[in-house]
Amino acid sequence: MKHWCGYLILLLAALLPALAYAQSPAADSLARLLRDAPADTHRVVLLTDYAWEINEVHTDEADARLHEAIKLAQKLNFPSGEASAWNGLGVVEEIRGNLEAAEQHYRQALRLRRNIGNQKEIASSLNNLGVLLEMQGRFDSALVFHRENLNIQRELLDTVRIARALFNISAAYQEMGLYPEAQSHLLDARLILEALGDRDGIAKVYTQLGHIQYELDRYPAALEWYERALQLREQIDDPGRLAEALSDYANALDEIDSSQMALKYYECALGIWKELDDLPGQAMVYINLGDAHKHIGSYSIALYYLNLAEKICLSLNDIQGLMEVYNTMGDTYGRANQLDKALEYTKKYYRIAQESGDEKYIQGAYKDFAEVYSAMGEFKTAYDWRVKYDEYRYDRLDEKIGVDFARKEALFADQKKQEQIENQKRELRVRDAELASSRTRQLALLGGAVALLLLAGLLYNRNRIRARSNRELAAKNDAIQQERERADKLLKNILPEKTAEELKRQNFVQPVRYESVTVMFTDFKGFTQIAERVPPEELIAELDNCFRLFDTIVEKYGLEKIKTIGDAYMCAGGLPTPNDTHAIDTVQAALEMQRELKTLMQQKAQEGKPVFEMRIGIHTGPVVAGVVGSHKFAYDIWGDTVNTAARLEQGGEPGRINISEATYRRVSDRFRCTFRGQMKAKNKGEIAMYFVEEDAL
Repeated sequence: MKHWCGYLILLLAALLPALAYAQSPAADSLARLLRDAPADTHRVVLLTDYAWEINEVHTDEADARLHEAIKLAQKLNFPSGEASAWNGLGVVEEIRGNLEAAEQHYRQALRLRRNIGNQKEIASSLNNLGVLLEMQGRFDSALVFHRENLNIQRELLDTVRIARALFNISAAYQEMGLYPEAQSHLLDARLILEALGDRDGIAKVYTQLGHIQYELDRYPAALEWYERALQLREQIDDPGRLAEALSDYANALDEIDSSQMALKYYECALGIWKELDDLPGQAMVYINLGDAHKHIGSYSIALYYLNLAEKICLSLNDIQGLMEVYNTMGDTYGRANQLDKALEYTKKYYRIAQESGDEKYIQGAYKDFAEVYSAMGEFKTAYDWRVKYDEYRYDRLDEKIGVDFARKEALFADQKKQEQIENQKRELRVRDAELASSRTRQLALLGGAVALLLLAGLLYNRNRIRARSNRELAAKNDAIQQERERADKLLKNILPEKTAEELKRQNFVQPVRYESVTVMFTDFKGFTQIAERVPPEELIAELDNCFRLFDTIVEKYGLEKIKTIGDAYMCAGGLPTPNDTHAIDTVQAALEMQRELKTLMQQKAQEGKPVFEMRIGIHTGPVVAGVVGSHKFAYDIWGDTVNTAARLEQGGEPGRINISEATYRRVSDRFRCTFRGQMKAKNKGEIAMYFVEEDAL
């Protein structure tokens, strides 16, 4: 986990017009002009320009001048000047940190500018509101303004601002976790910036593409983008951006086990931040240096840098930075086998996370407590923390899925609305063209015999064209029908047939509650360790062989494959068409999976290839099923039944099938099962677990 100090906000702010940071000669000149300026529209402009020049240093004076400009503009009925003054007040409140007031002022400026109809000024207000809403974390709302801004900039053919709008849309998508959409808009911005030769803009795009890959844990791909950004930054006179590029590149190196190489890039970045006297930048690099030294086993050096970072974060009251420092310190002490210290610093960042309500660090603390107490030999306490971690993680996952579902539905609805507006505009243009054509025909009729002959010729030619068009249209309709059939086939490969038909019929799928289904999770023992020893291509090929085998078995027993997550495989029986045999079908499928996998692994062992052992967990109960996404559809299920099945898989043993008491009651007359103890389950108390034996009753 790397400390980037809000890189996204910095990138967005860098794309905005530059603000004045001190009293300038321009401000002095404007002040002299204001002394003698009469109360006319020119004075309104002078007041606004003067406030813009001093707003960063003298916010109160800027505020007073802008209010004076608003009153004078209203008196003179000068809406353009009033809108500029309201926009300036929004900037002042943003500098003060009053984001709600800034939003109100920006919205007032936008209302006035819409009434005037100046598209360029409207786009400017839309951009300001979009960036402000991103700063508040309101990314869905920000997207509405950024999209409208992009449409206007395209009409104005302003390529620089088109690129800026694309970049801002990408940033919002990335913060929402919609990485494909974010990457698509970034690549569009990249084409424009490369055509313009804008090295600074290109470097920002490369950096953001690197961040997307980094957040997806694709560190080699992130390293490539960071390297491109760094090469450009070395050619541009911007020390701060160069320091950030050095740190980004080092972060990726550190994640691909090149920590020793990363150190020199961190040290170069640190030197720049020291020259700039930038404490947040220094703290960021100190944390990263500590993390890198921790990875190579230089624990005392790691703690030295982390202590330096702690002092800066305390002086700046940087809560996020302190949690990162204490988290890394706890991990460092744990690796050094100083477990009391590891526990102390885990408690420190956990306390801060609870006070600030930071869910990510709360979840991380649960996991760290479990690992530290386990290393101390306090296994009961470690188990309790691990249970907390699992429950919290699944709760957050369910919540995230729900939020993503709602967000994508809203985005899809907004996109459909935009498409309807565009269709209406096209229809109006066609209607205007038809009216113009009708007037032309009326005039032609008055032209006499020559005109009639000409018209006859034109009509003959037009009929020929229409006939040809009809033939072309028929051919296109045939092609469309073929594509539609192909799309239907692909959709039914992704979704259950009943669900796919519902999606085609009404463009969405109503979530359905099933009172009784059986959910199966599988997972391979030691997959992470195997992945470290085997080339990625070979690993993926072996995993694909296993999952193809499972797909065949799942189809054989009438189960529904839900998804794969890394090396985990999830399926369910009893949906989308309910039945009474889902528990028996699922257990039969699980037994055949274990048998077929063992046979396949014997062959792989003879070939010297990786050998997997698999745990299986099965539970029966109610779930809610539905479709997630508006572009890449995914059929999924949610509920305690899913979480319990996953817990049963985690609590199982390699080569065995671990089922719950609910499943046992449905299959005990068909399969021989062995009781193996109790397991705690959220909202359920303790539930009994059974191993299914190979030999049936």
